[in-house]
This record gives sequence, structure tokens and C-alpha cells, in this order.
Amino acid sequence: MRSGLVFAVSVGLGFAACASQSSSGGATSSAKRDGAGVALPGLPPKAPMNLEQARRYVLDLVNRDRAEHGLKPVVMDDVASRAGQRHAEDMAKVGYTAHWGSDGSVPEQRYSEAGGSDFVQENAGCLADGKSRKLDPAPRFEAAELERVERAFMDEKPPRDGHRRNILKPTHTGFGVGVAKPSGVAIACLSQEFVDDYGDYSALPKTARAGDSLTISGDVKGPVAFGGVGIGRIDSAQPLTATYLNTTYTYAVPSPSELYFPKGFVTKKPVEVNGKHFRIEVPLGKRGQPGRYEVSIWGKFPGSGQQLEMVSLRVIDVH
Repeated sequence: MRSGLVFAVSVGLGFAACASQSSSGGATSSAKRDGAGVALPGLPPKAPMNLEQARRYVLDLVNRDRAEHGLKPVVMDDVASRAGQRHAEDMAKVGYTAHWGSDGSVPEQRYSEAGGSDFVQENAGCLADGKSRKLDPAPRFEAAELERVERAFMDEKPPRDGHRRNILKPTHTGFGVGVAKPSGVAIACLSQEFVDDYGDYSALPKTARAGDSLTISGDVKGPVAFGGVGIGRIDSAQPLTATYLNTTYTYAVPSPSELYFPKGFVTKKPVEVNGKHFRIEVPLGKRGQPGRYEVSIWGKFPGSGQQLEMVSLRVIDVH
């Protein structure tokens, strides 16, 4: 079994319309300069940080690295942090690093269950020895523990640089982070949740029956033009062992099995589009086919031609 801190990264999807899809803390008045010279908002705290301070410090580290590459900062997202905290604590307790949870959950499912409606991609780092441990009930985090994880992500080299590319993805707008510590181990287990917020969407049911009709609607916003709606399915969640979880390294967002586009494109049923608003009513899979159904919204960014990017991904537990 591996020991020490290890990492895992989730991978998003993109595709072209009418073409085949492809997978794709405590600050002071001083400033610390690091690496290429971009300043952190303040000196790293000398005293160990509590959970909220640690989250803010990780956000500072991420935005420092984005600034060094000319990218806009991401803002703290409390919903994504709830999803990340659930995952970080699970990894710390069970002794694994992966994007699947020990309950079989996946990143977009945890984000949906926390109340999220946008698109999330995850970086994760924790132990991988398969040992069950109790969580430190009142964890304190050293700056060096948090910096170690961020530095490992940013030091990656192509083609094994998924964490770095996730941190530096230009379309990210929000950021959530879960931080946990197993009792007696001086390691910070991190789950970074990067959010792309480009729309406001009508609520979806948390549970449904296979074959039910589902209305999907909302408004894209900012620079994004509406592109399409996708429906995909993965099996229902089942508990997973640490031994299995520690054999996984990446998580690819599942491809939709059904795609719906506006009029003018090849599509089974056209999506009604009025400016930024869209609406479609579609069946949720086939009757008698349970699982986790993934509802995706796709958009076009300026200068991308017909290339579509996912801007929302929500999960419905279907019986």
C-alpha cells in the first residue's frame, strides 16, 4: 500500500455541437512574495489554523497561483466547501485518495446533494494506506501542510498535470475546499472543488422514477451562450473499499447518452431557446432502469466556435 500524501484529479468533458463528443487565515498588513513574485494577501500564519482559517489560506494559495498565470481569482463557494468537507473527512477516516467516496459517491453527486447546481471539478489529496482512523475533532493546520499540497499540484509536468490544469482552468469562478486531519497524523487531507458558475437553473428533484418526464430549464449568464442539454446515467452507488479506491487515480465525468440541441442542429427533440433562457421536457431514461442520472447543461464561450463546455451537472437518484 502507498503511504504518505497522494493525489487524484477529476477530468471534465467538452464536445462540438453536431459532432461526436469527446472526453476530455489570519493575514497581516505585510505581503509575502512567492515563486514568480505574485503576493499572497498576507504572511502565512505562524500559529496553527482552525478549519475556517485553513480554507481561506488554501483559497489564497490557489488565487496566488492563478494570478501568476494572469487568471482571475476564484471566490469562496460555501456549497462546494460542504461537498469538499464531506469528501476530505471520508478520505481521512478510511485512508484513501480518490474521487469516488467510500459510499460510492462521485464529485458531482456530492456537490448536488450539498445544494449545488453548477459544474464542479475536484482535486484531492490524502493518505492511501487503507488504515481506518478517527478524525481529529478539533484539527489545527500548519501553513506548511497546506502549502505542501498546493505545491505538489503546481509542480506537476505534462502529461501528468491534471491538478495543475484544474487550478489554472480559466473558466473557473468559484472554489470550495474541505480540509480534514486524522488523529495523530500530521497531514492535511484536502478536497479542492472548482466551480464554473454560468447560469441559474430551475430546481430538479433529488429522487425520481426511471422513465419519468423531467422539465429542465434555466438561464445561462455572463459570456456563455446556451448550447445543449445532456442526460447520462451511471449505476447506483455501492460501498467501496479503501483497497479498491486506492487503485484509482482520475475520475472522468460520464458522457451523456442523450443530447438535445436547439432548432437548427441535429437533435432528437429541440430545446426551446429564447435569448439566454432554455427549456425542454424529456424522459429520464427508460422505465425499469434505475441508477444515478446526470443532467448536464452545455454552453459556448466566446471564440470557441461550435465547441461546447459543460456549465452545469446535477445528479438525480432514480429508482
